[in-house]
Amino acid sequence: PELAKRVQWGFASALVLALLLPLLMGKFLMLEANKWSPMIVVGLLMAFWIIASLVISLRQRWAGQGAFMARVRKQSRSYYGMQLAHLGVAFFIIGVTLVKGYETERDVRMNVGDTVMAGGYEFKFNGVTETEGPNYVAGMGHVVVSQDGKRVGELNPEKRQYNVSGMPLTEAAIQTGLFRDLYVSLGEAIPESEGAWAVRVYIKPFVDWIWAGCLLMGLGGLFAVSDRRYRIHKQAVKQGQPS
Repeated sequence: PELAKRVQWGFASALVLALLLPLLMGKFLMLEANKWSPMIVVGLLMAFWIIASLVISLRQRWAGQGAFMARVRKQSRSYYGMQLAHLGVAFFIIGVTLVKGYETERDVRMNVGDTVMAGGYEFKFNGVTETEGPNYVAGMGHVVVSQDGKRVGELNPEKRQYNVSGMPLTEAAIQTGLFRDLYVSLGEAIPESEGAWAVRVYIKPFVDWIWAGCLLMGLGGLFAVSDRRYRIHKQAVKQGQPS
């Protein structure tokens, strides 16, 4: 009965968070509330249910009498590695769900001094200047990013022309953050205009959580295989094989 109550509590908590998080993100992270969809709730519910199950499992393993740290150390590395990998899966699902649900992309023509709004951010185009690299020349864009009137930073995408191959290449500028990444890339200069360019801006919320999830899954696997009991079992299996 006690375990059933914990499972019910975990599922209810996961469901509430899955329903509330999109609303909170729209308010505090300036994401577009009209992009809400049932699939976002389903994805978040899966992730939060994994986290809730992890918490329930840890509470069960750590319950009992005696020093708390002794109960923590009593658990095997393989167990903690498994839980860490599960946390990584949850982070991965959150990242994929929110990127697919809330990413914003704008392709615009921008003259010097023009601004464009995307995902709660203002991008101001201050033109393109010439620059040189070790084996290329480039046009470097200057795009100032602001949110709620406060400067967030400047992004400098480049349109490169390599000296040997002559091949043009677009180098996007990226500003990373815990809850979102901002991308700006230059397209082509607009013919017969006074410094106008095609500019593409992206806002990808929680995209770094995808990579964090993969990292946690990998670390969980390494932690699990470092368990001494796992190595002893593997050695015993090898010794039991016929020659």
